[in-house]
Amino acid sequence: MLFKLSSRNVKRSMRAYSIYFLTLALGVCVFYIFNSLDSQTIMMDLSESKKNYVHLISQIISVVSGFVSFILGFLVIYANNFMIKKRNKEFGIYMTLGISKKKISIILFTETIIIGILSLLAGIFVGVFLSQGLAGITAKLFKTSMTKYQFIFSKEACLKTIFYFGIIFMVVMVLNFIVVSRYNLIDLINGSKANQKLKKTNLSISVILFIFSIICLGYSYKLILENTLVNLNTPEFKKSICLGIIGTVLFFRALAGFLIKVIQSSKNYYLKNLNTFTLRQFNSKINTHYISISIICLMLFVAIGMMSTGIGMKNSFENTVEFQTPFDLWMSIEVKGKKDNIEIDQYLKEHGINLGDYGSDILKYNLYNSEMPFKKMFKNTNNQFLKKQIDDTGDFNVPIIKISDYNKIMKMQNKKGLDLREGEVTLLTDMASMEEAVKDFIENNDDIKINNNILNVNKSYEFESIKTLPMSMNQTTLIVNDNQVKDMNIYEKNLSLNYKGNKLDKEKMVSKNIDKVIEDTYGKENSHKILAITKIWCFENSMATSNIFLFVGLYIGIVFLISSAAVLAISQLAGATESMERYKTLRRLGVSTEMINKSIFLQVLLYFILPIGLALVHNIVGIKVANNFIKMFGNYDMISNNIISISSILIIYGIYFLATYSGYKRIVNNDY
Repeated sequence: MLFKLSSRNVKRSMRAYSIYFLTLALGVCVFYIFNSLDSQTIMMDLSESKKNYVHLISQIISVVSGFVSFILGFLVIYANNFMIKKRNKEFGIYMTLGISKKKISIILFTETIIIGILSLLAGIFVGVFLSQGLAGITAKLFKTSMTKYQFIFSKEACLKTIFYFGIIFMVVMVLNFIVVSRYNLIDLINGSKANQKLKKTNLSISVILFIFSIICLGYSYKLILENTLVNLNTPEFKKSICLGIIGTVLFFRALAGFLIKVIQSSKNYYLKNLNTFTLRQFNSKINTHYISISIICLMLFVAIGMMSTGIGMKNSFENTVEFQTPFDLWMSIEVKGKKDNIEIDQYLKEHGINLGDYGSDILKYNLYNSEMPFKKMFKNTNNQFLKKQIDDTGDFNVPIIKISDYNKIMKMQNKKGLDLREGEVTLLTDMASMEEAVKDFIENNDDIKINNNILNVNKSYEFESIKTLPMSMNQTTLIVNDNQVKDMNIYEKNLSLNYKGNKLDKEKMVSKNIDKVIEDTYGKENSHKILAITKIWCFENSMATSNIFLFVGLYIGIVFLISSAAVLAISQLAGATESMERYKTLRRLGVSTEMINKSIFLQVLLYFILPIGLALVHNIVGIKVANNFIKMFGNYDMISNNIISISSILIIYGIYFLATYSGYKRIVNNDY
């Protein structure tokens, strides 16, 4: 009998709260898809290194899944709390009929099991089919091909999904048992009447709090824009986060009352149609749930930020790696004393390696010590982001390269060289984030003192890469005439070459021979700390790093988005049930269904649009900060990524809004 009653209750709730069940199934689906990544590799033609990178991403996803399960657990518990409150009168009737609290707990226990099994089955079923496409997407992201198609069911991902969601539902069962044990029959019977009371607020206090919230948010934005993301341990950064959270909470706490105060100034609008009723309803709802709405706003901000940053970092790395890898192989040795002043190719030859076997184009060049501290050179830059970045940079001198060597490097890249007048210096960088500082320097300085020589600063600068590296790292190098370096100390010896023949075969030879010599000789007597980096390694490393950002960003972003939208939807649908008597009163007063529907539309619209609206304002500041941060890794503009991310989020968010509006109307009009 209890099972039959539980089944009927689940069926009835499914219709009223279909959004919740669909979101739960979607959460299970997303959880399974991302955790099945490692199983998809058997269909792909991946090199051993790429397989290791995919495995690394899977491990990171596994760690992130613990955090994701916490968010989904919050959604389930929050929704369960709403639905339990909605059924207070129902449970009161059960107790009146003689059903004990223990049996009510069993009913809820059975309902939770049914809901859990249904959502898990539906989510995993859909996830299994959708995950088949993940292999193709992953293969494309890692620039490889599919060797064969094979239907994949990830047992590990399935068990992990069942385990995490099983814990969530167990927690819900325990909480339900605690709630039922505290039930009082009188409170349950009168619960629906208590819900009809509109929560009032002092409008003057709301106005003051609203103004204070704007001040908090404004100051928070100022601090984060000044601090940027270079150093997250500064008091200013922590203060900006705290003020941002406080400002967001106060904003929603005071917003409804502030709107009423403003709209009341226009009596014609305030008293028109059901505007008074609509605003009071909205005010009551916001005052009751302003904490949860604030959390949702911050979650939406994180969702937009994670998705935008994930896509932005991927594009930044991919666009930068080609520019940053002009040579197939680059090697260097830092010269700290006479023993390091050796030729790299000669050192390798002594250990049985002839670089002529690897490539025909071999270029050797030196970087020299300018004795000019980097911080001193750029201490007067105007950009606050760059100022922080420069201040946090280690203490080192700006390197120098001869014009003849620089032009050889450009020729090897099939690029035009540089003409340099006598007594002139040109600044070189490969970091987009440093361009503004370089421009500031050449605009504000006509000359620079290097090794007791005054050199004229060229009013144009070079933006080129002279080394093969996985990311932009040359903050600034000075290009001078050859005669300027004759008395300078060598800072770094470099060697670059391009492979001849099959590049993959040569890459394997490098790994097998050169890397082995470097590893075997390092730390021994007369050994040297040689750094060797290849273009293929940079591409694979960049690909893996960018895909980590992409997968984690999309994973967290999607979960935050659907959880936020679902909580808003459930809150509104529960509110519709609580407000039934008010709408019945309106009908008795002769209010038409059309006017009631317009009031419902406005309430739901305000409830949905305000959290996403403030989240977008937060994101505008985030775009500025994140864009500067990403420029440290490569030159890429995040604005286009934000447009893509925000558009996708608004579409999904809009679907939840329309579904909530439809469900709200159905409840009020008794169509279900």
